[in-house]
Amino acid sequence: MNKVNEIFDRLFNFIPGYIFGLLTFIIGLLGTIIALLLTPEYVMWKSSISMLGTYTGGIFLRIGLILSNIFSIPFIISLGRSLKDDNVNENIRKIVIGSGIFSSISVILTGAFTGEDPLISDLHGRFAFLSWIGGAMTCIIFGILMLKNSNFTKVISVISLIIGGIFATYLIPFFITIICSYVCLSFGDMVVKIMPVWEWALIFSILLWYLFNSCYLQRKKI
Repeated sequence: MNKVNEIFDRLFNFIPGYIFGLLTFIIGLLGTIIALLLTPEYVMWKSSISMLGTYTGGIFLRIGLILSNIFSIPFIISLGRSLKDDNVNENIRKIVIGSGIFSSISVILTGAFTGEDPLISDLHGRFAFLSWIGGAMTCIIFGILMLKNSNFTKVISVISLIIGGIFATYLIPFFITIICSYVCLSFGDMVVKIMPVWEWALIFSILLWYLFNSCYLQRKKI
């Protein structure tokens, strides 16, 4: 573990941690926009993001997801380090870093396993589900710890909590559709119709989370 810390010490001495957050935002946003521009047949409010990944421009969405979340890992570590404080529980700080890395890896695998093959599709869905849980935990815990650290304002803390709440509340309709696929098909079909819009809210909100926190670390020179 000490060797890993030394590696990141040298990395952050050469490249400030906030740079990785900005790269996460830029690459993720560009991949999404290019995919949408190259896929005019895709309608955002009618089909899931997973469907976009299988269409014409889907390769750019997948590349964006994979590359942006590779860069997100050092940013998560940098943001976690910035939370070191006497008022912040050290074990919880380490847990949130682990949660963030877990979520990023899950998104990378979500982008890697995209396709219409039943096995690939099943893996894609499982990794996406894990990324939603990881995203909710990461944003919420980061928001709580930021409230305890005097280097962070309430505004940046609340933004993190709100975005974590968006992830957490998305799980409600997600589980409703699963349950209703067995017992209440008509209601489940109604809920499914709002899922694509909610998914897009997730992807844009997490990109903004990286942008806001990166800019904050840069401005405060934390």
